[in-house]
Formats: sequence, structure tokens, C-alpha cells
Amino acid sequence: MMRWMGAGVLVVLMGGVVGRAQTNFAPPTPEELAMTSLPGYPGAAAVVLNREEITKDDLHVAFHYERIKILTKEGEKYANVELQFVSTMDDYGPGGDEKALGEIAGRTIHADGTIIPFAGKPYLKMMEKGKNVKVQERVFTLPDVEAGSIIEYRYATRIADNTFESPDWYIQGELYVKAAHYAWYPTSREMVNSKEQMISTITWFPILPEGATVQRHDMPHGSFGHDPIQYFDLTIKDVPPEVKEAYMPPISSLSYRVLFNFTAEHTGAEWWKDEGKDWAKGMDSFADPNSELKKDAAEITAGATTDDQKLQKIYVAVMALENTHYTRAHEQREDKAEGGGQVKNAADVLSHKRGNETQLTQLFVGMARASGMKAYFMLVPDRSEELFVPSWLSFRQFDDVIAVVNVDGKERYFDPGCRYCAYGHLAWQHTLVQGLREVDKGTEFGGTPGDDFKFNYVTRVANLKMEEGGQVIGKIDLTFAGADAVDWRHRALKGDEESLDHALRTHLEDMVPKSLQVKVDKTENLTEYEQPLKVSYDVTGTLGTHTGKRVILPSDIFLSGESAIFADEKRQEAVYFGFPRYLQDAQRINLPATMSVEALPNTVKFDLPNQEVYTLSVVGDAKGFTTRRNHIQGELLVMPKDYDALRKYYAQFESKDQESVVLKAAPAVAASGGN
Repeated sequence: MMRWMGAGVLVVLMGGVVGRAQTNFAPPTPEELAMTSLPGYPGAAAVVLNREEITKDDLHVAFHYERIKILTKEGEKYANVELQFVSTMDDYGPGGDEKALGEIAGRTIHADGTIIPFAGKPYLKMMEKGKNVKVQERVFTLPDVEAGSIIEYRYATRIADNTFESPDWYIQGELYVKAAHYAWYPTSREMVNSKEQMISTITWFPILPEGATVQRHDMPHGSFGHDPIQYFDLTIKDVPPEVKEAYMPPISSLSYRVLFNFTAEHTGAEWWKDEGKDWAKGMDSFADPNSELKKDAAEITAGATTDDQKLQKIYVAVMALENTHYTRAHEQREDKAEGGGQVKNAADVLSHKRGNETQLTQLFVGMARASGMKAYFMLVPDRSEELFVPSWLSFRQFDDVIAVVNVDGKERYFDPGCRYCAYGHLAWQHTLVQGLREVDKGTEFGGTPGDDFKFNYVTRVANLKMEEGGQVIGKIDLTFAGADAVDWRHRALKGDEESLDHALRTHLEDMVPKSLQVKVDKTENLTEYEQPLKVSYDVTGTLGTHTGKRVILPSDIFLSGESAIFADEKRQEAVYFGFPRYLQDAQRINLPATMSVEALPNTVKFDLPNQEVYTLSVVGDAKGFTTRRNHIQGELLVMPKDYDALRKYYAQFESKDQESVVLKAAPAVAASGGN
């Protein structure tokens, strides 16, 4: 967001500009009216026939147009339009950037050519409001929409008169786009950024299909002696929808798009160097180990003799504070009522006993520095949502801040802003990513480490007793460590005891046969983040299918709700597992004296070399049978060329998982175990 330098403020009559832009809609073509499907995309709910986005800086307005053909009943949902816009209230200039949406014009066209104008009144919906930002939506519904209809609408987005914003063109979405046109007319005024630096360059980051290119044009300036006015545009046709497949990488951040930037620098390297320096300066200023913080750090680390011991004590102290990301930020008047003032630095965070994710990380780094250690900040993306691309000159790619500390001569990574993250580990979303980090002489790009499968494990243990009539009673214990444990602990923070109990119960109910009733007995180590989370259940009900004198039981009751993960024969995108993990099942079912084991699944071991390992063993004896199943998932990314091998591997053990144990209703010599 940039301010322009001039003697006055540009004034635009919003209603007139928007009104003239929206008076005319093009008539539908016979082909558009007759269209009933999209070739190559059977079952497509709708298709974008035409899209246009024109941004004119000197008017401080962007004009938008959308024309959509509804193909199925499901596609009728696109008649409900939600236009989100974000206003900032930072003091870039008078009033900040208070956005507004102008009058909305729209209509519905039936397949027979009948036109129904939109005569409703959109309503404003406040999504989120904070100290420096508010997120709003204009919501409206186009009339009388049915399969076969064409809907179209126009609107304009207005930004504050004293600011300019470079546009972002997001081209690819959930619908096929037959044609689209984007244009940007940047201002020719002299501008400065928030640091009062003169803007000298426009850059853009394109991700486009082959053959599509952003065109730069020069138009004569209206005044003698001035350089030509430049504008940019893109015309594109036949854009496929974003691919939606199970276990996809976070490629939504890499869909077709063009992202522009105003910069004071001439190269991307200069931009990251300058902006990184400013970011680091702000972080370091807040985390400055002043005398108060040094005193606090000395008290917290008392008795520790090594860097690791000191840092562990600091980490425990920070993790004990309230993390307002999971509760709420306190208003200044509340802090004042409790005897606290404004939070100006890391020492204030400690004295208030609360802070947001970034402030807690700043406190952690500040106390590490106060204790004599080298400690640095690092910006990282959340790789469950997006990846960092250095070619895009924007800090919007980053979601969180982590800490890098030199501990006894070795750099280690910490995530104190992630509530309940274990010491010396990162939230899985922050592992194995590229980001921007501090170094001794500035900032540079860097990567984060990951954890192996041994850190992220889940064990499921069932001890059940079957009565003569098929009734079952017993216990089930689930243990979560690593990423799964953090996830459950975060869910607990966002609800109450009752909601957590319900979530844990339904989690197990979704696994086991519906004939079993489960009840949470107790939960252990819910806040002990260095320990595995343990949940115990009481189990009652019936189990198995009776066929004459035989009973058919699942070999592993935890897999009754499972279905094929990779059912599709072909794959367009890579398979992406969030984190390596180790899943262990142990099941013991004791039988009544009148029943014995007749048949068991064979012991097997399947593996994908250097990626995954699966083993299953079912062993019978005179009193019942025991199942042990292990699945190690070590590889995170499997490319499309290797999908067929992965799919066959999963189909192999998924088929094995569905094999049964056969019991017969008479005492017998125990079946041999798993041969």
C-alpha cells in the first residue's frame, strides 16, 4: 500500500463512476443459452463464461464482472454470492485504507432467454474486526436461478483516496474459465512507501499456463515532457479448475495467478534484503533484553549450568503463559484494570502473563539472549496451506514466527508460539519449509528441520472379553504423541470438557464397528505437552456376524470404518502426507469356553522401500486371539510417476485389513498363530 505525493486529495464521485460502468450487459449468445455440459469435465456444476477485472489507480477503483453458466442442480449454489473485502485502519495516511463496494448490478438469464434483473439489496456481513483490520462481506442472491441459467453481475471496489494498491489477479479457482481479461492502469504520480522511499519499480510474479503472458503497454502521457503511461493486461482462455485430489500438496498457493508489487528496489534480492532488515529490526526491538528482562531471565534460569538447561527453563516459563491465539487478546482497558499497561516489549509480555503467538516467541528469544545465547527469529509459512516462493515479493506468504537458538554450539529450532509444542520441536506445519531468518549480519532464506516417524506415533490398544451370547465388554486405550497430541490439545483449548469428551468419543466411534458403544473413562496428560496424551474408554456392545455355528470377527476392530484411500486409478498431482507417523494397533479378544478360533489371517509384511512398512500378525491360543498391526509412514511426498506403486501397496494392505477371524462354537485345539 503506497501513498501518492501531491498538493491535494483526488476526489471521485463513487456512484457516478460505478453506475456508468455497470449500465450494460452483453446479450447471451445462442451457444451460451444452449450449453448443458462442459466437454472434458463430465458432471461440472457450472462454468465461468467470462470474467473481467479492471483496476484504475487514478480512480482508486477496481471494476469486476462475472458471467457464469449453471449446468446442474448443484451449480445453483453460485447464485449466492459473497464478496469479501478487507479494510486496514493502520495510519498509512488519513483514514487508512477504508475499502467500500459500490452498487451491485446483476441478472439471471434463463435458457429460453428470459431475463430476471437483480432487484434485491445486498447486506453487509462483518466477518472479523480487530484493532487494525476489519473483514467484511457483501452478500446477495441472484433471482430465480436453475440449471441452464446464466448469472452475471458487476460491482466495483473502492479504496482510500490517499493510497494505491497493486492488484492480485487470481485466475484459477474451482470452476473452469472459458475466457477472462485482466488489466491494471497504475498511477503515473510520484509515490513513496510507508518508509518514505520513492517508488521506482513495478514487479510481478506470474504463475500462468504455457502461452499466457502479461503484456505491458505504453500510452502517451497527457502532459508534454512526461514519460509514457504504462498499463498491464492479460487475456486468457480455457483455464482448467484447480485439481482436487485426496492428500494433495498445498498447491493452492501456486494456482494460476499474477501478483504485482510496487517497490523502491530494483531487484528481488534488494527487496528481501531491505524488507528483511526492517522486519528484523522491529522484532529485535521488541525482544530487547533490557535490565528487567535480564533480571527475569536470571531468576527463571537459576540453578541451570548449561545452555540447554537454561533454555528448557525459559521454554517452560513461556509455555506456562496464556497464549491469546487460543483464548483471546485482552483490550487495553482490561490490562489497565488488572494493573498492567500497554505491551511495549517482551518484558511486558512476561509481566502480563499473556501474549499472542509472535509475542511469546519474542519473549523466548529475548530471554535466551538475556541468558547469553545467540538467538534468531525466523518467518515460516504454514505448509498445510501454502509454501514460500521467493519470487513473490510479499511477507503475506508467512504465517508464523519461530525461534532458532544456538544451544551449546549447535543451532536448534523452537516453536514457543505454538501452544503445547514439545521443547526442541516445531509444529508439523512449520517443519521442512523454506522461510526468512535472521543471521548475524541481516537476514537470509533458510530451511527448517523435520521429525521422523518415531516422534509422531499413535497406539490403539483394545482388551475385550466376549461372552457366550456375543456380548463384549472391555477397555480401549489410545495414546497420541507428537503432531496428533498437539492437535488434540489445541482442540481442548478451543472448547470445554464436554466438547472434548464428545470429540474423543466420536473419534473412536468412527473407527470401531457400530455395534460397540464407547464411553470416555479418563484423559491423562492433557496439558503435559512433553508427555504422550492418553485416553481410556469403556467398551460394551456386540461384535461379529453369526452364521450358524460360526462367528466372523474383524481381525482389527479399529479398521471397520476404513475405506480405500487411493481409489482413483490416475493421479494428476503428487501425494502429500503432512508428517511421518507410526500407527500401532494391539488387540486382544478373550473368548468364552464354548468358542474357539478356527481360522486366522496369515502374517504378512508389505513395504515400499525407503517409504513405508506394514506388518500384520494375528495369533490364536486356547483363550482367544491377539492382533498386532504396525504401519510406518516415512515419506511425505510421492510424485505422480510413483502413484501406481503407492496405490497398489495401499490396496494390498487395505485388503489384508479387511480379512476376518473365524470362530466356531465348540472347544478345539487353538489355531496356530499367523502361519
